[in-house]
Amino acid sequence: MKSPEQRVAEIRRPPTLANWVRLNAQSRDDTKLAIVKFAITKPTIDLSPIGKIIGDFVTMATTVLNVRKAINRLADARVAKLGREIIEVLLPWLGQENISGIRAFDSWSVPYPIGRGIIIPVKPTFTFNRSGKLTPVFLICWATMPFTGFQLQLLSTIIRRAILSQEGFEGSDALVLFVPRHKFSKSERWVRPMWVSKMGALTDRELLEQFDRFGNALDDAVPIILNELARRGER
Repeated sequence: MKSPEQRVAEIRRPPTLANWVRLNAQSRDDTKLAIVKFAITKPTIDLSPIGKIIGDFVTMATTVLNVRKAINRLADARVAKLGREIIEVLLPWLGQENISGIRAFDSWSVPYPIGRGIIIPVKPTFTFNRSGKLTPVFLICWATMPFTGFQLQLLSTIIRRAILSQEGFEGSDALVLFVPRHKFSKSERWVRPMWVSKMGALTDRELLEQFDRFGNALDDAVPIILNELARRGER
């Protein structure tokens, strides 16, 4: 079991950009509450293996059968179940869109600092060529669509600054793929694509204000997190 200090450290080094964006709100108090909830009730399921398998499907042209086998071999049965839900709708969608990836970007990740020792990894699931433009794709496998409009703007703004500003990506767009469950369904999903260019970007000032708001909220949250975990006996 991770110590309270390790849980707090994870917030300073979130596993993905989407995880970090989910903790942000337009008020310091709401951001603090989101951070506290994340640290205390952090999900135990890691969905990243699903993204890796789908990335390999796109970039290495593996077969659907091999994808199914890879999903079924996942050690966590819960992750395998979610993976089967996702590939049932996502693989046909990728085929219809004629999306095939570029292996050169398989392990590419851009560390994006926001201050106070907080680094956000901005890592596309895969990258493909769209009309001669390198197009990064970010797959978010969550069962719900929890982002607010502001959070979608924040997500898009950081993708623009961290990825689309890189050499070779000038003038490109990025695609975020959500695969949420249908309302009231416990297994059926659908593909919701979002092009970054369609989302309004935050200004320099708005972005810096949010980074500062998050840092202040984290300072507020740390003693609450440590006290609550100590109360539970998680030392």
